[in-house]
Amino acid sequence: MTEADTRHENAAHKTVTVTVDEEPVSGVSQHTTPNAILSLAGIDQATHYLVRINGRHRESFKDEGDKDITVHEREKFVSVFTGPTPTS
Repeated sequence: MTEADTRHENAAHKTVTVTVDEEPVSGVSQHTTPNAILSLAGIDQATHYLVRINGRHRESFKDEGDKDITVHEREKFVSVFTGPTPTS
């Protein structure tokens, strides 16, 4: 294995800490899926989807929970509930 191969392999296994709903979530693989992030955050992926926050820009992963994404250290996300809304 060359030195370049080793660097690439190490980058593929790098983990970062992101925030979901203003709570830190550590141990997130840099190459992951929105559903994996929700799971690490302890959020039910069957009733939530993830939105990436970058300044004023929002990137929704609604119906794309298994999409491969790259995340970076201290990146911010919010979860959005998709289940039924109770009425009074």
